[in-house]
Amino acid sequence: MFRLRSMIVATCLLMTAAIAAGAQQTKNFTPVDGANLKAKIDNAIAQGKANAQSPLFWVAYQFEVRPGVAVDFEIVNDSGTVTWSNDGFSMMSDSRYETRELGLFLLFEKARDAFTRAEVYNLRRDHQFSNYPVYWAGKAANEESLAYLKSMVDSTAPDVNRLADRAAYAIALHDDSRVEGILTELVKRPAAESIRNRALYWLGYTPESPAKDALLADIVRNQREPSDARQQAMGALAQGRSAANLPVLENLYETMTSADLKRLALGGIARNDNHDAAVTYLIQVAQTPADMVARTSDFAMQRTAISGLGRISGEKSLSFLTHTLESDADVQLQKQAINAIGRRPKDEAIPILIRTARNHPRVEVKKLAVQMLGQMRDARATAFLGELLAK
Repeated sequence: MFRLRSMIVATCLLMTAAIAAGAQQTKNFTPVDGANLKAKIDNAIAQGKANAQSPLFWVAYQFEVRPGVAVDFEIVNDSGTVTWSNDGFSMMSDSRYETRELGLFLLFEKARDAFTRAEVYNLRRDHQFSNYPVYWAGKAANEESLAYLKSMVDSTAPDVNRLADRAAYAIALHDDSRVEGILTELVKRPAAESIRNRALYWLGYTPESPAKDALLADIVRNQREPSDARQQAMGALAQGRSAANLPVLENLYETMTSADLKRLALGGIARNDNHDAAVTYLIQVAQTPADMVARTSDFAMQRTAISGLGRISGEKSLSFLTHTLESDADVQLQKQAINAIGRRPKDEAIPILIRTARNHPRVEVKKLAVQMLGQMRDARATAFLGELLAK
């Protein structure tokens, strides 16, 4: 009880400190005025150049952030472990950890008379900004921010690749209906590969539409496209959940020869809203005959399909996973079934894992079941593990 109380207190203190840091952060910046965002940035550059004490300085502003994404985040888990990403680049899509207060920070280098670096930082985390001054343009309206960022992406000035890439990243983070159109334009026109791939990736997080899905599917099928672009397009397509998209993903799985593309297609099938049809298809893949697996090297796809079944609720998927676990299937498939069952709700998973740990004929499968139980904070799992220790 004391340990739990200590972890809760530590978590609350970290959260309070993060909020306080975010409030204090912008107070330490130098505010700049202007009629619009462009004018504020120009005024910030003028003030920064006039400051003889620093050869570099930051110009920054806040923008409206889309919900459900976490950037430059810090997380405290149940055990008190702190994990974070502070590179301004990593992103996770999880509404529990969303970061709705982000700023674009542009580093101006006086010797080159230009911005040379761009970062997206969480304003609720404490940053030192390399001890350079920060000139703060406040919160920008979406229209102004998107127009400014797009001008960076469109720039033909030399040595702007990194800036343009970061600008495309920041565009995708905006909570605005115009983002999809901007990203689609970046995909369709000639653009640097890194920028185009980023646009493809983020299209997966925009609302589904037949036109968008058709564009992504065409890129996946086009063998003249770079392999990275095809993978990004498949990944974006697989983010969609529309039942109408399921036949497209099934067709791509069956017609693509790349294992990476096939794996991404199976992941999309597992996320599809047509649960019954998705389960049926994944079971079909998981039941690929042994001679076919040997001939096509498709064993990894069987494991991917079994993993996908762990994400789909319902008796049909659970029944197949249990059958795989208890049948004479390959031991690797049985272990994959254990991992998939471990992701199910505890009331489904724990009785099966305990039964497996007690009775399964294969020692390696029993060990994995015990390991999965050890990761679950549940009285039934704890009691069973205590029973094992008492023997």
